[in-house]
Amino acid sequence: MKKRNKISKKKLLPFIYAFATFIILFILTISYTRYAKGQWEKDERANLYDLMTSKKSNLEKALYSRIYYTRGVAAYVGLNPDISNTEFNELAKEYIKNDSVISSMALSKNCVLNAIFPLKNHESAIGLDLLKHPERKEIVEKTIETRLTFVAGPVELVEGGSAFVSYTPIFNKKYNELNDFWGVTDIVIKKDKLLEEAGLNNKEAGFIFSLRGYNGTGKNGSVFWGDASIFNKNPVITAINLPIGNWELAAIPIVGWDNYLDQDKALLTILIISIFIISLLILIISKALLKIRYNEREMKAILNSIDSVIVEFSFEGEYLNISYTNKDLLYLPEEEIIGKNIFEIFNKKQATQFKNAIEKCVNEQRLVNIEYQLEIKNKQYWFSARITPKSKNTVILNAYDITEKKQQEKLLIESEQKLKKLNEMKDQFFSIIAHDLKNPLGSQKALLDLIIEEYDLMDDEKRINLLKATQKSSEQLNHLLTDLLKWAMSQSGKIILHKNTLNVGKTFDELFEQLGNMAKLKDINFVNAIAKNSIIIGDPDLTAIVLRNLVSNAIKFTERKGQVKIYSESIFYNGKCFQKITIADNGIGIHPDKLNNLFRIDKTESVPGTENEKGTGLGLLLCQEFIEKQGGKIFVESTFGKGSEFSFILPTSQSFCFSNENDGSNFSSN
Repeated sequence: MKKRNKISKKKLLPFIYAFATFIILFILTISYTRYAKGQWEKDERANLYDLMTSKKSNLEKALYSRIYYTRGVAAYVGLNPDISNTEFNELAKEYIKNDSVISSMALSKNCVLNAIFPLKNHESAIGLDLLKHPERKEIVEKTIETRLTFVAGPVELVEGGSAFVSYTPIFNKKYNELNDFWGVTDIVIKKDKLLEEAGLNNKEAGFIFSLRGYNGTGKNGSVFWGDASIFNKNPVITAINLPIGNWELAAIPIVGWDNYLDQDKALLTILIISIFIISLLILIISKALLKIRYNEREMKAILNSIDSVIVEFSFEGEYLNISYTNKDLLYLPEEEIIGKNIFEIFNKKQATQFKNAIEKCVNEQRLVNIEYQLEIKNKQYWFSARITPKSKNTVILNAYDITEKKQQEKLLIESEQKLKKLNEMKDQFFSIIAHDLKNPLGSQKALLDLIIEEYDLMDDEKRINLLKATQKSSEQLNHLLTDLLKWAMSQSGKIILHKNTLNVGKTFDELFEQLGNMAKLKDINFVNAIAKNSIIIGDPDLTAIVLRNLVSNAIKFTERKGQVKIYSESIFYNGKCFQKITIADNGIGIHPDKLNNLFRIDKTESVPGTENEKGTGLGLLLCQEFIEKQGGKIFVESTFGKGSEFSFILPTSQSFCFSNENDGSNFSSN
């Protein structure tokens, strides 16, 4: 009986093995399908986030390109506080002509609306006191208090539809050094037209979208576009950054996440059938090999976390900082790397690959992806690295170990190509619609993205440095818009000269300090040799624009380690006494074919600098215009490949010429 029971148990073993196999594989299959579904949802959310990031970028660009209209107007009015309504209308007309997104632009001195363009259909708004308007009082007060632009709305328009209102405060920068409050300027931006330009649709690619954050209140604000219920259905959300506050853009699949992700039932059915077949095969094999002893091994799923190494490099390839999550991924110990150049660490081929990638990232100010192989402690590793610009001469390299995930190479390459194509399209789009006027916004965005993405990784000093760099980019853009406004006003004959006797060194001391800092950023030696008693008779604002343009050009077309020098001398020209200011550089110079066309409007072109710096091509024309309006003249001498000298002369007093201590050597007759 015992023998029969033993034989009976042996006969049951194949069925037990088969049943156990079926149960194990079934559990693994259920676990895998759940895992796959979770991974799929994660991937789909990542893809949707990429799409929304593109929408966010387009919307911010479309919005900020209009917001800067009000900032340009605010900058101009701050310098020209006595602006008339006629002058404002001409200025507004230049800004919003052929712009279907803008409904109107207004100016409110002391917060009382006194000018609006176009006036038609808006006559009733004249005289409106913004501080007494129940809906606008709080917004205007906040704008004045923060000194920042505030985007309100959307609000319903009288003529139909809804719009956002961008308010920018104006401070008197001309007559009062404390910048007394002057008033506000605002621009009405049509909501539907803005969203249309940004490519935002309620439904796209199987997803539905919605926006909330009335008056820039973000997640605490009400929904003003799309289906409000989206925010209650586990959406993917990204913030649309405003000067003050933000909006939130949300999206979900049209059919909902559950139905959208529940598309793997066929796979589950196939796997269960496969499990049954496998179990049957095991039953058959187990019967045939009943006498063979074997050990049953349990399968384990091993998830390898992606370790990373983050390195800050200088433009020259020097290691500045290192951060890592796995010390085994370091090529050499940290103390043996910091302060050294990549050519001291790696072989020439490997170091050249890094150097080329760093230079490309800095020169083009965009993301660069590379892959490379290293032997660390006698083991071969593959890394994928993302190199992003941190400043004008430093980059951040973020390297991930992809040794066991090389099979994803194709997906990573396709993703990079897609991002590169989108960036190229974006750059081309901005170059066309803004004629390179908004290039500083690119650097601002890069800095702000870096702050947001790596905020927790930075100390306070790094955050402050990045914010200062953002502030500097804003100042440069403000200078550029001011120059262009001056050019437009000059061409229309509306520039009013305010000539005074000026000491060049003292009057423009702050400007020279700013220009010196600009030169330092490019590692250029800036020599200020302006004589302490250098006197001119001219308009301080127009002369400052000329100095800034000429020195900026010299820095732009001078290589690193070069020199830019500014000096002054007294001369006689055509029998009259002038003060001559010269800006000399040892940069790339000007080709003889282009030298005679520098001041011709029909030959104007924007030439990139030694580090691909952009410009408008109007700088020299602006300088010539403003110098000649003050009774002076501008000159240029250049040797191609060796450098240039731009000089201008402005009147000075006859007595000053004769009293100058350098009388004998610095006087000339031209």
